[in-house]
Amino acid sequence: MVHLCPPARPGPEWARELQDRIRDFGYSSHGNHNSMSLLRTAELYGSQDASLVEFPATNQPPFRNDADRKYKELVRQLPSQACIDILVQTFFSGINWQYDLLDEESFRERLEAWGMISYSDLQTSFGRLALETLVFPVLLFQVLAHALLFHPPHDKMINSLMTMAGMTFHDLGAEYSDTGAELLALLGKKNIKIAMVQAGLLRASFLKSSGKVVEAWHTLGTTIRDAQEIGLHTGRIISEQSPVEPKRERHNVSLVAHKTWVVLHIWDVHMAVVLGRPIATDFQIDRFSHTIEDDERRRELFSHWQTEIDLPRPFDIILAGYNVAYRYFKDIHQIEQNGTNSQDYPTVERIHATIKNNIQSLPSWCRLGNPDTKFDQLHGCQWLPVAREGLSSLIHLVLLALHRPFIFSVANSRTEAVKAGISILHAQERLFQQSEPHQRKVFNPVYASFDAIVLIAALCLVFPNEDHERRTECINVVERGIQRLDIIGQSNSMAKAAHGVVCSLYLRLRRRLGISETEDARAFFSNSKWISPNIDTDYSNRELSEFSFDAVLPPRPTHDLFFDHISSTQIPLMDPSDGLPLDPLTVDVTDNWNFEGTFSDASFWGVMNELNH
Repeated sequence: MVHLCPPARPGPEWARELQDRIRDFGYSSHGNHNSMSLLRTAELYGSQDASLVEFPATNQPPFRNDADRKYKELVRQLPSQACIDILVQTFFSGINWQYDLLDEESFRERLEAWGMISYSDLQTSFGRLALETLVFPVLLFQVLAHALLFHPPHDKMINSLMTMAGMTFHDLGAEYSDTGAELLALLGKKNIKIAMVQAGLLRASFLKSSGKVVEAWHTLGTTIRDAQEIGLHTGRIISEQSPVEPKRERHNVSLVAHKTWVVLHIWDVHMAVVLGRPIATDFQIDRFSHTIEDDERRRELFSHWQTEIDLPRPFDIILAGYNVAYRYFKDIHQIEQNGTNSQDYPTVERIHATIKNNIQSLPSWCRLGNPDTKFDQLHGCQWLPVAREGLSSLIHLVLLALHRPFIFSVANSRTEAVKAGISILHAQERLFQQSEPHQRKVFNPVYASFDAIVLIAALCLVFPNEDHERRTECINVVERGIQRLDIIGQSNSMAKAAHGVVCSLYLRLRRRLGISETEDARAFFSNSKWISPNIDTDYSNRELSEFSFDAVLPPRPTHDLFFDHISSTQIPLMDPSDGLPLDPLTVDVTDNWNFEGTFSDASFWGVMNELNH
């Protein structure tokens, strides 16, 4: 034990050393209700001696020798500066707007600083490099990985990075993302920087885009803990506030921190509802926004989305979605945890009415119907048409999730779920049409489409005599959604699995309604006087007499796909006669198409299997 005697007036260096020691014990450096905070108070203000365990001097290298060597090996996997510049441009022109996590000017300044580090600096002066410099490659690898998901194919400069025959940009992106994750783990948790949090969120995004949803959820949880460690949830990043930093730089860090925590929270509650996982964050936007004490700066960040005249920014789309609908994800999560409780239905109706009213208050440039497109072609706003469709898709996904627990017990929820599902699939189709073929390989377009297709097909199957006026549109959007999943599934295994599931549901729907493989389902449904036929009498009567869907849990497609491993048997990948992808309209509907997975017999999927025999 070593006694440390602080000076009569502790300076900033001594204060930072004490902060380091508090963190080493595992205590929060910004909490006020733990034992170490009392010691800190005594040291700083009571001029008392305290006995603390000795820690390494703060100017020592942060890594052991073997970690030093590993770090150097990993950062040498970065491509040439020319390739980096090309991919960074791709990232900021077409990807960063999705979460608006990175400030391009600051990132390029750090990229330039990294480029000035010589080989000898890395070899001989490693321990004297600033931690911000050491952290930068962690973020850079994730930026490069994302860029490779969307970079145009056949770029000769980038193709030079392919080291093996048959290697794709997606393969290289996965390697870069994995390398960035290794670097992040190597840096440890003692001195977390906001760039490490940003890298963690981008890593989760890459995993989700690659169809690794469970891994993405776990990565998100770790990233949330890292963000909380440096105080992002409080609105103040205590560990990175330094009086010697330029005022502009401190302001930028504050804005980035606020945006990062908002995005983390939205990701958290969204995945909790879609995947049926716990919520790890707590967020009240009004209280959080007031951690920015300057009124003008607070309005600049949190109220700019409401303007009609000023140029919209990517974060404005995120805030518009949150204020209109995403803020109710937590309530929806609680309703789902309660099960189909009729006492919760007034809450469902209240939230539904509020969201519909909020939609009407969206500024004209992001209206869900007939938007004002005056900004779309302006410099810096090229992302807006795609972002608007994403906003529409997510807002309607909130409505779909809101009504999902009651679709088998309340007719109004069935109607609203179908309407939300149709809106989702229309938005997803427009997104698909606006994307380039090489951008359709990622799994991102699948999540909302898969949930919507399954819910619409399930409701048409179980309640074939309801919503006659939407029957043709339901079949139309389901068929087109199946076609999109098929295209994405050619290069994405999870999309292929989702495609098999929806094909099976669609085939069951045709069989349920007595539509042969030679008949056009949309023409069949367009007859407004149509009622459910009894062509397959046994099938229909068993459904009506033996199965009550009141006690059946509604399908949660994305959760069921990734956690229950839902799949469908007997779905051929290709039509052997002509080598074309499966067209559900041409398949013999008399075959059995069982669902497989870890679900119970009483689940929706189990009941579907029972009805098939």
